[in-house]
Amino acid sequence: MKSFKRLPTIPNVAKGNGVAITLPVGNNYENVVLYHKGVTPEQMTNIRLEIDGRMVSEWEDGALLASLDAHYNRAQTDGALTFHFNRPELHVLGERRFFGLDTNGFQTATIRFDIASDAAAPELEAFAEVTQSIAGVPNYLTKVRRFFIPVSSVGKFEIDNIPKPAGASIAAFHLYMPDTSDDADALASVTKAELLVDNVNWHDVDAVKAANRQKSNGRVPQVNDSSVIDLIQDGDIRHALVLNDTIQDMRLRCESSAVGQVALVVEYIDLHGAGRF
Repeated sequence: MKSFKRLPTIPNVAKGNGVAITLPVGNNYENVVLYHKGVTPEQMTNIRLEIDGRMVSEWEDGALLASLDAHYNRAQTDGALTFHFNRPELHVLGERRFFGLDTNGFQTATIRFDIASDAAAPELEAFAEVTQSIAGVPNYLTKVRRFFIPVSSVGKFEIDNIPKPAGASIAAFHLYMPDTSDDADALASVTKAELLVDNVNWHDVDAVKAANRQKSNGRVPQVNDSSVIDLIQDGDIRHALVLNDTIQDMRLRCESSAVGQVALVVEYIDLHGAGRF
């Protein structure tokens, strides 16, 4: 049976402080909802999900977390951030139920972040939707990882050092490079992102057309912030890129309309368990 639980009181909530949301272990978490007052999503920074002290997922700030949710057209609540450990955008209920943060067998589970020093008067309260952990049932978890790539000139560039943890899959690549020019379109500066696996191009389409296809599948592309290679845009997790030992080369071949830095956010899908990346 699913339950909606209030999580333990978050200590040390004040501007300029680092805080931690404790997730009592033994539960399978479908999501965690963080209600906030006196602090904006942008002022909650360096967000990390940690299991037994190891980083599982990371987000630059609450705004990036909300941007990812917006891309998937996940319901959002004013005054709250939601950590979705399930994937509500999948079309098959049985596949959605395979996803979650199962803390059974672990010692600690924590969401950590910093509150900016210019926050007004922060107040935080966290709740979670949890289900019973069932031994022997596969538990998949989305692991969000960030990488930074300098772009020194306008035009083409490649990203060829993306980690390929064996046995995991990749659901999406999000390339964050917001438009900083004065042009009228205000589109993100990565204008094309191709996915090449062993020299086979799986995503030979520019950012505008990719966003059009994503929109036709019910997504809400955040075109002012990011360009996205969404491999599961049709709601089928089986279309994720499986990372096996036969892959010799995987890279993104991109085009940019500006110089600066790309923040690459990769959504890995992995069986959750001790010893995984």
